[in-house]
Amino acid sequence: MPLADTIQRQFAPLYARYAESPLSAWLRQAGAAVLSLLPSGWRQRLAAGPLRLGLQLDAGGLRLLALRDQRETPLGDLPADAPEMLAMLDRKLRSESPDVARWLLLPADKVLRRELSLPAAAEPRLQEVLAHELDRQTPFSADQVSYAGRVLARDSVAKQLLAELVVLPRVQLDAALAALGPLATGLAGIDVRDREGRRLGVNLLPAQQRPRQFDRSAWLQLWLALVALAALFIAMQLMLHNRRIGLESLQSQVNVAENSARDVRRLRNELTRSLAAAKFISKVRMGNPSMLELLQDLTHRIPDSAALEKLSVNEGRVVLVGQGQQATALVGLLQPSPLLQSPALAGALQTDPRTGRERFTLTATVTGSAKEAGRGKSSP
Repeated sequence: MPLADTIQRQFAPLYARYAESPLSAWLRQAGAAVLSLLPSGWRQRLAAGPLRLGLQLDAGGLRLLALRDQRETPLGDLPADAPEMLAMLDRKLRSESPDVARWLLLPADKVLRRELSLPAAAEPRLQEVLAHELDRQTPFSADQVSYAGRVLARDSVAKQLLAELVVLPRVQLDAALAALGPLATGLAGIDVRDREGRRLGVNLLPAQQRPRQFDRSAWLQLWLALVALAALFIAMQLMLHNRRIGLESLQSQVNVAENSARDVRRLRNELTRSLAAAKFISKVRMGNPSMLELLQDLTHRIPDSAALEKLSVNEGRVVLVGQGQQATALVGLLQPSPLLQSPALAGALQTDPRTGRERFTLTATVTGSAKEAGRGKSSP
């Protein structure tokens, strides 16, 4: 079976659904509208089908016709009883026009035609269904005839189709092939004319007798399908590549954003710690007297008869070292101070032989300091 017939048979169900759909009529109208915009010469070239050679047996001999779609152009006549001329024509056609298919055209009285109403599901296997109808519709069996079928109409609502069975007896077939002589060996098909002279568009030549020619259109369609698949695969790969690049770019942006967020969190934590430390220092400073206030209070309370040699303030503890007369009275002078707590002498008093004054070491606690708070906690 030729490749084109095999492909056509495999896609017959899809073609039937397509033919019944509104898309088919719309595409035909759209195609006709587009073709109408083109020049007439281009329209004829685009709409024209393949060129075929028609062989029509008449009473006077063999008539040659150029067939293209529904147009027929007479080429000449040959006598049927001249085998030498038929053989010469066969050689000439094989050498000069090997791609032109030869079709035998038979008159309507050579065949038997029957119209049948069948289910729409029978269209993909129309030839097999018609084979079962031969015994009921004709007086012949399947091995006595060559038959073909065609669809006349489709009813999508009732899911029915009107088909026609065209039957050519083997006797008529053999007689027609014998009349063609050497031209019959390269015959591509046998068509039939109706009563008005129109071709039916069927092929009554048995499949085993059809030449196995190289089906260029089928191979071209196959190559186009492969190219389309390759282009689709490349397009998908490019799309995936672009998506991958976009994902990598987005991931890098996310990483940059995460690093920026991490830096922001780190700076925020540092700022929080700095604010906490500043608040703590401010709170401590607000709770503790300043050094200037402390010096002013000491200057106001220590009499002029006492001289300080050293003054230190460390973690809320004040140490005074100096000389003075009646150093023990300094404790009583410092006790009313609001800035100092628990003033006391540290160690024994010693008299300086040069000045005659008592050397003293006096300690106290700054009010509001941590030292005072610790002492307050430890006291009962």
